Amino acid sequence: MNSVAEPGLANLRGRFRNGQVFLQWDEAELPPGTRLHVYSAAGPIADANLDKATCLARHILPGSARDWWLDPASFQKDTPSTNHAGWRLAAGAERIDPRGGLFVHTVRADTAGPRHYAVQAEGLPLLATAEPIAGEVGQVQPIWQDDTGDLSGAGAAKGDSLLLSLHGRGGGATAGERAAAFNCLWFGDASQGWREGLAFKFRLAVSPNRVTITPLDRAWVGRPVLESRDGRDHCPAINTWWYGYHSEIWRTTDTPTAVAPNYTERYLLALVRWAQNHLGTDPARTYVTGGSMGGSGTVALVTHFPEVFAAAHAQVPVYSLTRPGQGSAQRLECMVGSLTDREVLTADGIPLLDYMNGTRNVLAATGDLPPIFATNGRQDGSIPWENNPPFYAAMNQTRQAFAVFWNDGDHGMSSQAPDDVKQWSAQLERYRLDRAYPAFSNCSDSRNYGQGDPKDGDLVGWINRGLGWRDLEDTPEAFALTVTAAHPELVYPVTVDVTPRRLQAFRPRPGETLRVTVGDKPLSVTVGADGRFTIPAVAIADAPGTAIRVVR
Repeated sequence: MNSVAEPGLANLRGRFRNGQVFLQWDEAELPPGTRLHVYSAAGPIADANLDKATCLARHILPGSARDWWLDPASFQKDTPSTNHAGWRLAAGAERIDPRGGLFVHTVRADTAGPRHYAVQAEGLPLLATAEPIAGEVGQVQPIWQDDTGDLSGAGAAKGDSLLLSLHGRGGGATAGERAAAFNCLWFGDASQGWREGLAFKFRLAVSPNRVTITPLDRAWVGRPVLESRDGRDHCPAINTWWYGYHSEIWRTTDTPTAVAPNYTERYLLALVRWAQNHLGTDPARTYVTGGSMGGSGTVALVTHFPEVFAAAHAQVPVYSLTRPGQGSAQRLECMVGSLTDREVLTADGIPLLDYMNGTRNVLAATGDLPPIFATNGRQDGSIPWENNPPFYAAMNQTRQAFAVFWNDGDHGMSSQAPDDVKQWSAQLERYRLDRAYPAFSNCSDSRNYGQGDPKDGDLVGWINRGLGWRDLEDTPEAFALTVTAAHPELVYPVTVDVTPRRLQAFRPRPGETLRVTVGDKPLSVTVGADGRFTIPAVAIADAPGTAIRVVR
């Protein structure tokens, strides 16, 4: 219970667990606008040596022990706060007192070992630990939240695949009955948010052969982001477009210069690493899927981190965020502020609109991008069509693996797609990071997507629909497979260029001439400077497909 009898802080205590130090303290009647800061040092901390201590976090609000995820006011503007439960910090444990403070520090190499901690608030006495707390670098673990059996045990999914499932812009709230579905609580490190120790929730599902992680894209910024033109941001827990946000969002996004680190991407990658390191999922079989904002995050993740994901499925995504102030780039303004009168940079100094430009990222890629299966609607008022054709063209031009279906529908068009297209998500696990596959381009069955006007081109169409393969061989001496084509509207014959990707054993040298047999037809191809080669205009005359064999 809270032990502070007058305005102030008391009873700072802590414990170490799973690579993190959990600090708690009591609070009473802190003045409005109070911000708390947390420090760490190898020796006892006092006012006289506070400047020598390491500041771990600044601008923590009073009542940080409250589980804000359970309160509808966290996610909706002008909503009364109705839930004041504290965090549950261990499976099955009672919730802590929500009137106090909580900070979770992820131990680093420079903060490992016995350390003292202190909490400071302006105008109040410094509160410091009397004894050190020993910590060490280790794998952070999520904290199980519901009353069912804990699925997060070590090795619980050894060798299984991992699917990251990303929700759309309207998702991310767990208040009310939905709260129990999100069974894992995660406290982020300093790279995963505007301050260290921010809390995230996700749903973990472990089924035979697959782990599914459904994270929630909400970041606690502690204030309504009123400068955003989108009223959905006028609350203290905002969506981040699965990217990140302004580094000073805790106070404002209206700054003369702006840096917006990819906090959320870093968090998602941390979840992937946890699943691989702790649950034992297969690093070669990590996939990502999502719709709308989640589809956009899917495309961004696989173009930014192609070495992590084996394949992706994106429904109605934005491929590129362009035209600040009026186009799709408006989606980012809620997290970073204006993009029209200043340049917003990532933490690496890259212009944010370049980083979030999928077409640019595809054209700049030097390696194999994960195969992307996608759907789009020409009349989608939420996802401008204008950005789609350039991305389609870039994927085809660079001979990356890509399939898309579009129609003249709106944001819900994916439900109107043909049955074979609806099954694309089931194809993801054909792909592995350690297994070769063919990328298809210039298919004669593909339709005309136009130049960017929703009325230009075929109103209903596709690229690389129904293309597949079987009998793949990848040895030092040869690469071989049979390519196939089949969907309900296909008319044989079709032709398609075939580019082997993620070759494992067959590694020809740049400039080398290869002998190729397509069906019973011999030809030769030359390996490009990047070590890749393409077999052009492979004819597929019927459902059994066409055999290809390549030897050195």
